[in-house]
Amino acid sequence: MATFAYLRVSTTDQTTEQQLKQILDAGYAVESDRVYVELGVSGKVPALQREQFRRLHDRLSKQDRIIVSKLDRLGRDTLDVISTIEKLTEMGVSVVVLGLGVLDQSPQSRLTLTMLAAISQFERE
Repeated sequence: MATFAYLRVSTTDQTTEQQLKQILDAGYAVESDRVYVELGVSGKVPALQREQFRRLHDRLSKQDRIIVSKLDRLGRDTLDVISTIEKLTEMGVSVVVLGLGVLDQSPQSRLTLTMLAAISQFERE
């Protein structure tokens, strides 16, 4: 079981340092070669069309986990975020969102995911 971190910012003048700090401060140990960073990539770009997320996805195995500081780091399109998390959990990969916990296939998790992804898309629009 490996732990990965996915960090994303929309503009090149932003940094991902705070996201990584939050993940580490939450007690997750992530080796440097398991941290994937997207700089200047909009959250409306589908996850699997982003270079670093695609590289991360290709490296994942059953029982691995991905940590993100906030749900909107995965994306800002409701359907894409939901689809991405469903694909990952079907692969046996855990998705951990700080402050929310593990997103899985449980009804409560799916409701939370749908509501938060919709809010994220609303904020973007």
